[in-house]
Amino acid sequence: MKLRIDPLDTLFFRDGRPFTRGEDDWAASIFPPSPGVIYGALRSLYFANLLEELELALTDADPTAALRIKALYWQIGAEDEGEPCFPLPLDCVRLKNNRREPGGFHLLTISTLAGLATNYPLDFVLKSEEEVAGPGNHLLDRESLVDYLEGKKEIFFAHDLADHLYWEPKVGIGRDAITHAAAEHLLYRVQMLRLKDMSLIVEYEGLQLPEQGFLRLGGEGRAASFTHVAGEMEGLPAPATGRYFKLYLATPAFFNGGWRPGWLDHRGEGTYGPLKLKLLTAAVGKPVPSGGFDIKIRQPKPMRRAVPGGSVYYFAILQGTIADAVAAFHGRCISEYRQQEGFGLAFTGCLDPENLSIITGEGN
Repeated sequence: MKLRIDPLDTLFFRDGRPFTRGEDDWAASIFPPSPGVIYGALRSLYFANLLEELELALTDADPTAALRIKALYWQIGAEDEGEPCFPLPLDCVRLKNNRREPGGFHLLTISTLAGLATNYPLDFVLKSEEEVAGPGNHLLDRESLVDYLEGKKEIFFAHDLADHLYWEPKVGIGRDAITHAAAEHLLYRVQMLRLKDMSLIVEYEGLQLPEQGFLRLGGEGRAASFTHVAGEMEGLPAPATGRYFKLYLATPAFFNGGWRPGWLDHRGEGTYGPLKLKLLTAAVGKPVPSGGFDIKIRQPKPMRRAVPGGSVYYFAILQGTIADAVAAFHGRCISEYRQQEGFGLAFTGCLDPENLSIITGEGN
């Protein structure tokens, strides 16, 4: 099932930093929100329509236990003409002094570490000969992501979130519980955000929800409308041949190994089902802290740090086939925690010809 969510008000998605009453006065928001926020909103929507089943939450008979988010992405543009958009891959950077294509993002180039004494565990690094800036808050439309996964292009043009996202600070006060007068030292400010021409699309299974209506989304439970729409996103292309591939994360992922999957050892080698793989290099952003608050037991959820969406891993297949890799990763959530919430949505892609020639030695 496919659900489109349109905010009706400003939204607030807390970052992972604590906010203590009377000690902190600034609550920052993040975007995009954690998949766990969307997962929680769908569960809350279910129980809001069937309050008599709320007591079953987090028990063996929890009616939402089968809920599984299959895909999560943004749609920019009009309702019927909007295009699916995903985080810009982190191996794409902007050249700071590029006057010819100032809005373009260029693929980084793979390089060896020959001649360097280092404890860096992988065989290659990603680099540019020019001064660059990271991808920042940009989204890549589906057509451009197809080109990226097919390794066809080296320059991409992305949507700047600044054109679709407006920050609106909100000032609040704490009140005395008895007199309801403003309490001292409880003035605070919250960083709210407003979306423009952008909807959230969720593909899920395992739960029956109303066809359309309203739900509460994010911190402060701001209102959003939702409606089910027909069909699912057209599939993204996957590599058909070769022994090298990219693994692109469209949503944040939790790994036992921190920035790298837990099934890889310190040298970057490991087995995943029938595959034996070697990690060649990676483009990984700053970790994203993700926790939450369990309303039923009135306690914070464990805080973990996730690899951000847009991260990219370059792999060589030591054992198995590219078909095995596609079956194992493409369009699947591969996070090692909270996988059912949509963390770790991954897609496999081809390496561009230049980087592939460097890895295979044909470019020397």
